[in-house]
Amino acid sequence: MCYIVDLVLAAALLFFLFLPITDRRTVVMRLGMMLAVVILFAVTLAVPRGAGAAAPSAQALLLTGN
Repeated sequence: MCYIVDLVLAAALLFFLFLPITDRRTVVMRLGMMLAVVILFAVTLAVPRGAGAAAPSAQALLLTGN
């Protein structure tokens, strides 16, 4: 699932990268969208995936008496 999100973000980044520049509004929109896509892409790479609950340590089991 994470790879699909990354592929969509990469496609959006390439779309805005090759968008023709016609006026100032296009430049501002292009830079803003590219910045947003780069931030989303960085977040998807930085967020850990598949991290479940940690198993209780042996020391914690000795202290609780379970």
